[in-house]
Amino acid sequence: MSESRGVAMNARLLPAALIVFGLIPLIANGLRRAAQATGAAGTAPGEGSGMSLPVLLHVIGATVFVVLGALQFSVRLRRRRPEWHRTAGRLAILAALLAVVSGIWLAFEARSSAGALLFTLRLLAASALALFVALGFRAIRHRRLPRHRAWMIRAYAIGLGAATQVFTLGFGQELFGRGELAVALLNGAGWAINLVVAEWAIRRAGHQVDRSATRATVVLR
Repeated sequence: MSESRGVAMNARLLPAALIVFGLIPLIANGLRRAAQATGAAGTAPGEGSGMSLPVLLHVIGATVFVVLGALQFSVRLRRRRPEWHRTAGRLAILAALLAVVSGIWLAFEARSSAGALLFTLRLLAASALALFVALGFRAIRHRRLPRHRAWMIRAYAIGLGAATQVFTLGFGQELFGRGELAVALLNGAGWAINLVVAEWAIRRAGHQVDRSATRATVVLR
């Protein structure tokens, strides 16, 4: 009984935790821009205070995807408000595609300063996000719910890459420096870590479904 209550509590807290985690890059960027605007130590007053169109579009797309994507993990919302779940899911897909297009735009804009490896990793991440979202949409159109959830979990993991990169870059650069190769690999580590966690979550959910089916079979017998 206590175990089931713990699982239910974790399920309720998961969307909020994902939203908070996903908004870390936005908060960090806001603090950085505030420091630049006020001329804090190590920054030039007004430096980078403006926001270009691709950056604005990327922030909007990523933020909407992070928030709506997190709410899709709420079992209560899925069961009590299925129409809302479907509508929010469609909006999340559009937001993800906006993040993809603007992300590719930004990757090309920063190509010369980022280096070939980081540029390639960014294109791969954007392409993977678009592919996972497309496969997830295709799966739900064919009523293949487990496949739909798996692909959307993978897509969400890519979308949370920037949040994980705050930590991989923050700690990693202190250990490995700020060279072109180190920065590229630390960015890649952010996406890789998230995908590993996503695969673990997908398999764990599959095992739970198998156990539930086994218990139901035993009861019926």
